[in-house]
Amino acid sequence: MAAGLIHAPHRTKLMTKLKIVVVGAQFPDSFARNVSVSLEHMGHLVTNVSTSRAYHNQNRVFQAFWIYAPRAFPLLERVAYDKLVKTVAANQPDLVLLTQGLPPQVLKRLSEVSASKLVCWFTDPVANFYRGYLIAGSYDAIFVKESHIVPLLRDKLGLNAHYLPEACNPLWHTAITLSESDRREFGCDLAAIGSLHYYRARMLEQFVSYDLKIWGNACPSWVESPTRAKYQHRLVAEQSKAKAVRAAQIVVNTMNYAEIEGVNCTLFETAGCGGFQITDLKPTLPSLFEPEREIVTFQSRAELKEKVDFYLAHPQERFAIAERAYKRAHKDHTYEQRLRAMFSVLGLAGKDTPAQNSNGVEYRNQPCLVGRR
Repeated sequence: MAAGLIHAPHRTKLMTKLKIVVVGAQFPDSFARNVSVSLEHMGHLVTNVSTSRAYHNQNRVFQAFWIYAPRAFPLLERVAYDKLVKTVAANQPDLVLLTQGLPPQVLKRLSEVSASKLVCWFTDPVANFYRGYLIAGSYDAIFVKESHIVPLLRDKLGLNAHYLPEACNPLWHTAITLSESDRREFGCDLAAIGSLHYYRARMLEQFVSYDLKIWGNACPSWVESPTRAKYQHRLVAEQSKAKAVRAAQIVVNTMNYAEIEGVNCTLFETAGCGGFQITDLKPTLPSLFEPEREIVTFQSRAELKEKVDFYLAHPQERFAIAERAYKRAHKDHTYEQRLRAMFSVLGLAGKDTPAQNSNGVEYRNQPCLVGRR
C-alpha cells in the first residue's frame, strides 16, 4: 500500500531559528534553491553547499566527468565532498538537508564531525537513484515523491521513509500581471516546460501545427522529432516561468514516464502561477488536486488532443479551473508547508518566524484573477 502525504502541523510553539545546511545545485528555480529561500523566509539560518556531484545536471561535461572519473580514481569522489564535510564541521547545524543520496562513507564523515540530523529529500524519479546511495547510508529520515516505494524502504530496509512531494514557491510561482511585451515574448496557445525527451516529443508531435512553444535551454542532439522546431532554447525560471505559464492558453504537462505514481514539480508550479494545464493522470494526483475541477488530466494521446481542442475553444472554463488550482496550490502545496511537515517528522515542529529572504523578494499570495492577463 502506498504511503500517505504527511501534513504540516498547526504552528503553535515558538521555534528558535534552526541552522540548516542545504546540499544541492543552486541555480534559478532549482529544487535546492526553492528549499533554501523558503527556509530563509521561515526565519532559519541557511548555508548552501553545491557539491561537485550536484553540478552534474547543469553541464554535460561535468556529468560525463562525474560518471567516469570516480571509476578510475575513487579518491576523487571523497575529495569532491570535502567542502561539505568542512562546512558542516564549521557550522555545526541542526539539520543537513540533502537533495541527493550521498556515498555511505561521506555520511559517516558527516556524523563524525557533527551531531546534525541528516535528511535526504529526493524528488527525482526512482530510476535516478544514482548508485543506490539513497538506500546505502544512514539517514535520520528520507523523503521521496514516489509514494509506492515508501513501504519498501520502511518494511524491507527498515528506513525512516516518508512520502513528500514537491511544491510551488509563492515567491515567484504566482499570478503576475503580464505586460504587452511579455505577451509578445511568451504568448502562445500551447506551452510545454522542460527537457525534450522522447516521451514528451512524441506526445507533442500532434501539436506541431499549433501555436506551440517548448521552453528549455538545451535540446538534446539525439532527439529527432518535428517538435525540435518548437523548442525555444531558453530556460524559463522563477519570474520568467511565471510569465511563460500565464501567457500560454494551455500548459501541456507531460510527466516523465519514469514517474510511476508521483507527480512533477511542473504540476505545482503551473498551478501556483495561475496557469491552466492538462497533465498525465498519476495515482497520487487525486490526493493533491481534484481531477477535472482543478487539474485537467489525460490517459491517452487521443484524449490529450481532444481536451486541448476543447479547452482552446472554451476560455471561461479554462479560467475557472485555473483559478481553483491556483487557490489549492497556495493553500496546500507550498514549500513552507512541506518543510513544516518534514520538521514535524523530525521533532522540530513549531511556529516559524517569517523573514525577508536574502534575495530581497517580497513573499506574498495575491488573488489569481486568471482571466485578467
